[in-house]
Amino acid sequence: MTRTIVGVFDHAEKANAALNDLTTAGIRREQITLSDAARTGDSAAQDQDDGMLAGVRSFFGNLFGDDDRDAAHYSQAMRLGWTVVKVEADDAQAEAAVQALERSGAVDLEEKASEWRATGWSDPAAQGQSIDQDADAVLPVVQETLEVGKREVATGGVRVYSRLVETPVSESVELRSEHAEVHRRPVDRPVTAEDLDSLGDRTIVVRETAEKAVVSKTARVVEEVSVGKTVEHHTQQINETLRSTEVEVERLPATAPTATADSLYHDHFKTTFAATGGTYEEYAPAYAYGAGLRGDTRFAGRDWSTIEPEVRSDWEQRHPGSAWERFKDAVQHAWHKATH
Repeated sequence: MTRTIVGVFDHAEKANAALNDLTTAGIRREQITLSDAARTGDSAAQDQDDGMLAGVRSFFGNLFGDDDRDAAHYSQAMRLGWTVVKVEADDAQAEAAVQALERSGAVDLEEKASEWRATGWSDPAAQGQSIDQDADAVLPVVQETLEVGKREVATGGVRVYSRLVETPVSESVELRSEHAEVHRRPVDRPVTAEDLDSLGDRTIVVRETAEKAVVSKTARVVEEVSVGKTVEHHTQQINETLRSTEVEVERLPATAPTATADSLYHDHFKTTFAATGGTYEEYAPAYAYGAGLRGDTRFAGRDWSTIEPEVRSDWEQRHPGSAWERFKDAVQHAWHKATH
């Protein structure tokens, strides 16, 4: 059975490395598809879109069928310039394909989607939907706090060894030795009384002596090595980013758009945007935003050319990921209808 395995890479080099790893693992090149914005037919302008482009939807529709949520995640990844690697593998190759994609640095798309949503991104499949709530609604405001503790870790140490070392030494000493000598010499002289006294038995003993080297060793303590620890204290600066949720309250117009106004918005959409492949539901928030500018005192009594930079900045803060160039005509049209 053939299985489809998909990996997303935030750098083209990683995707190419995955391609090499897959082929090394025995997966044929024709089983592998690399797709990014250029390969799915997006233009530069389309890449700034909010996620409903026909080329991207078609590509991921083939992968995920009716799962708009997964298709939106992968479309957003490609909109960021990332590369999708798709592998058609049989059961025997599937595990090797998964390992090759992970080794090459495939990102965790669910984790990335959570990060995108935390910064204001919303799934395109959910955009354009408006919910009227009569009952009390609760919007949680989340704020992170920083807790810094400390733990003891091993950073090294010293080990002291004591061992016996033998060092050959050489010293010189002068020794004295005595040797007995007997000398005989012929003489011819008269005998003296002393000579006559010595006619008896006599013994003369001359002892020989010699010096020998005497070696002795003494030991002295010449150094002491002590082992201990010193304690130092230092301050480490902890730098971290804390996230929190900011809730912005937007005042709605006193009266909702009439059926006639809504019809005019539909007519404007059909004549202006329908040919681009989008849907009215995508543009509805832009029409509603433009109509709501009527009650904003910042823009009262001013013409469009002077307020557009401020309106654009406000729009991009409220709708991150929604390209201003795509929706500005809808905003301007609704603002004009509401103020003229």
